[in-house]
Amino acid sequence: MSETAQLTWTAKLGWAFGQSAIASHMAIISVYLLFFLTEAHHVPAALAGAVLLIPRIWNVVTDPLVGAISDRTRSRWGRRRPYLLFGSLLWGAAFIAMFCMPRFDSPTTAAMLFCAMFLAVNTGVSLYHVPYSAMAPEMVSDYRGRLSLVGYKEMAARIAVLAAISIAPLLIAAAPDQLAGYRYVGIAFGGLIMLSGLVAFVTTANAPCVAFEPQAMSLRDQLQTLKQNRPLAQLSIAYLIANIADAAFAGMLIYFVTVVAKQSPAVMGVLYPLGAVTSVFMTPVWAKLGARFGKREACIAAYIGLGLCWLALLVLPAGQWWLLYPLMIVFGFFNAGEQLLPNAMVPDTVEYDEMISGARREGTIYGAWVFVQQTGMAFGSFLVGVLLSTIGFTGVESADEGVAQGVRYTIAVLPALCVFVGVLIIRRYPLSVSEFARIQTILVERRAASN
Repeated sequence: MSETAQLTWTAKLGWAFGQSAIASHMAIISVYLLFFLTEAHHVPAALAGAVLLIPRIWNVVTDPLVGAISDRTRSRWGRRRPYLLFGSLLWGAAFIAMFCMPRFDSPTTAAMLFCAMFLAVNTGVSLYHVPYSAMAPEMVSDYRGRLSLVGYKEMAARIAVLAAISIAPLLIAAAPDQLAGYRYVGIAFGGLIMLSGLVAFVTTANAPCVAFEPQAMSLRDQLQTLKQNRPLAQLSIAYLIANIADAAFAGMLIYFVTVVAKQSPAVMGVLYPLGAVTSVFMTPVWAKLGARFGKREACIAAYIGLGLCWLALLVLPAGQWWLLYPLMIVFGFFNAGEQLLPNAMVPDTVEYDEMISGARREGTIYGAWVFVQQTGMAFGSFLVGVLLSTIGFTGVESADEGVAQGVRYTIAVLPALCVFVGVLIIRRYPLSVSEFARIQTILVERRAASN
């Protein structure tokens, strides 16, 4: 990496815009995909949860593999950027096809076709997401500078989430029927995925990057070395659990609105935007808190606050559903920190890895990181499907009071328990400001000695 190279504002903002693809995708699949299967295609909840999970198992292979391949890629566009272009094209096209699938008389047939299309979507996600994320520690090497860069990315993410959850209900409502509405959603956000990849690819042409260097370790040796990266392991486990919580809350909220509060699904077009707008404005606040008190300490505070916010749903009075709106503002505040801080911490594990392995392996590290993120989201959605089936949910119109109580407990207790377990793990994360500075000093001395 060039020590004098600077990240221009064009590259910083263009790369941050590339997160729009990831964030809008996650928003749509977290909030609407299970509902799309159960209500638009009449797939039973347990089967729907399974077909959301099965394609993610493919990411066990693709995420680490894409990361390792990008570490070994030599091209005139660099190690990472080719994947931004080609990954986003595959991903966007498959996303559109998934939401444009026809209705079948057999729910099993619909589930099988959806599963195949979702597999193609997840392949595109891996090709794009892993190399894209691996660019962060290459472009900025400073502890606080990374917090700032990831802050811009997370602000772009919150804006993309806001657009997704605001526009999707409008598109569905404007369509002649529900299935056509989801087609509109697929076309709109599949197009955004492709545009985001193109912008990130073009604007980072001259961004600082790590030059190609041969990888001496086999893939098996690399995985063995990753096991020794204790900070990455602790951070990944906590992040996995937090993403399960996020996905469970996001997937269950529409059922809470329709079954418990007995409101129209269109209310989601107001609730989630409240949280997203709050997150946009609060992301810089959490960046400052992380710089002032440390990323780990600020992350713990965000996790605790989010857990308490979710538990509040247990005591939300019947008939006082307007309280959901201020509660979503509180959720947006803590969610901003929950998303920003772990993503600002993981680049620091790259230097720890270099210290113990002697190699720069951003792709390998982010292959593991993205896999953790995607697995958490998938498993959370799968749990929602299983729990809906367990409590006897067969459809919004037929849900009785017992089902409503089951939804209330599921949306509150499961995410809160997950995030509190995450607190116990993240508090052991060792890379403080001083420890990170010590590692960088070791690396500088090592490089000087080798020259």
